[in-house]
Amino acid sequence: MIGIEEAGMEKDALLLAGTIAGFVAAVLSIMEKLLDLRQRFRPGEEPEEGITRSAQAVPHEPRPRRTQPAWKLFNVSSYLLLHELTVIVTAGVLLNYLGLMLSLRLQSILYLDMVGTALAALLLGPWWGALTALLSSALVNWALYPGSGADVLIFPWVLVNMCGGFFWGFLARRAAFCTYIKAPRTSALSHASYLLTFGVCGAAVMSVPGTFIQAALSEPTVLALNPEAAQALHAMILSWQEFIQDQFEDLFGVAWGESIGWAMVNWIQNCLRYIPDKTISVAIALTLIKYGFPLFDRELIQGGPGKARLRDTAAAPLILGAVYGPCFLALVLADRYTGAAYWPLWGAPWLFILGGMAGLKRWGPSDENARKACLSRAERYALALRPVQREPAHDFGQRLTVATLVACVVFALCLPLVLVDFYQVAFNFFCVVYGFLVAVYLIRVGIAQNISVARAGK
Repeated sequence: MIGIEEAGMEKDALLLAGTIAGFVAAVLSIMEKLLDLRQRFRPGEEPEEGITRSAQAVPHEPRPRRTQPAWKLFNVSSYLLLHELTVIVTAGVLLNYLGLMLSLRLQSILYLDMVGTALAALLLGPWWGALTALLSSALVNWALYPGSGADVLIFPWVLVNMCGGFFWGFLARRAAFCTYIKAPRTSALSHASYLLTFGVCGAAVMSVPGTFIQAALSEPTVLALNPEAAQALHAMILSWQEFIQDQFEDLFGVAWGESIGWAMVNWIQNCLRYIPDKTISVAIALTLIKYGFPLFDRELIQGGPGKARLRDTAAAPLILGAVYGPCFLALVLADRYTGAAYWPLWGAPWLFILGGMAGLKRWGPSDENARKACLSRAERYALALRPVQREPAHDFGQRLTVATLVACVVFALCLPLVLVDFYQVAFNFFCVVYGFLVAVYLIRVGIAQNISVARAGK
């Protein structure tokens, strides 16, 4: 009871902090939008068309470069904070949440809570794919989980999602995947190979931590089948388990034989349950990249003009470790998981995190080279998206966003007058408002990228 009460107090504190953060974020967003609009419509500034005409009239006169503010070019590891990480990680978290909610509403055999993880891993690599999985499956689900003790039930499954982020991210760095993406006319065999490698093999890999977590939670694998098929499959599974136990008992003894037999059978069942979900997830993720974010496809997967994939610096696994640390402490200190048997399970991500830090520190790119690559990509993004940002609809959308945020702040200030459970409702209110605004922003980014790529191809 004490642990449940402490978990409830922690959640209330999180809701309070989230409410304050949402209010502050709304105010800062309003200020940022207003400053942006003021800068765009400063008196005396020469319009873009006039500058273009003057540049065409005097071809030998160099056109002055418009440099963006330094804070807009701030890079984290090898990626731009605002242009790349914020957009892709936010899209990944939102896709994971929407996929899970859709699956729960429709009662589908597909979870689709890793579509965003796959998208981030394909574009940004293993560390940011694992970070997207961690943010969506741990922090977001925990904050929105209605019952008490959510950390005990939700945090263990973070390992499965992080495993998927690592697996897909490392595969996306292979030359075979880059060749598959760059091919102008890809055969059906190549698509089948992609789904087999990333989907079926990914399901087999993610079933390993899933089986250990089921052992920790004492939850058997359940397949949703009709009674006759379930009975036949159950009899088949028992025969498999007995056969495997007999083989391993001769080698390792009775206790190890039973454990290995149970683990093997549950791993097979988890594979059968994961294969449709992970295969469809990676298919949807790559489709979203191709149709929704072609600029990211060109710059982050195909390597831009240099045709060289980016490599992370040691900052990427360091950030992942900082975010995983609180989740690790919650699992280690939970009464349900006390004991030395669980330590290797919760500590397994640290092997990848620390190993990645050491490897990237030794063989990764320098911070200066990463900074220069980020600056060149920021210039290409600005050049590609500038024609779209000059459209009247862009300024109209900016003003409408400011009006929406102002209404959000006004409504939030009025909520304590009419509601009792203010923090929970206010937190959900800001989540809904910012969720819709983020969805609109991501759609706008996708449309802008498609328009810029289409114009460049003419």
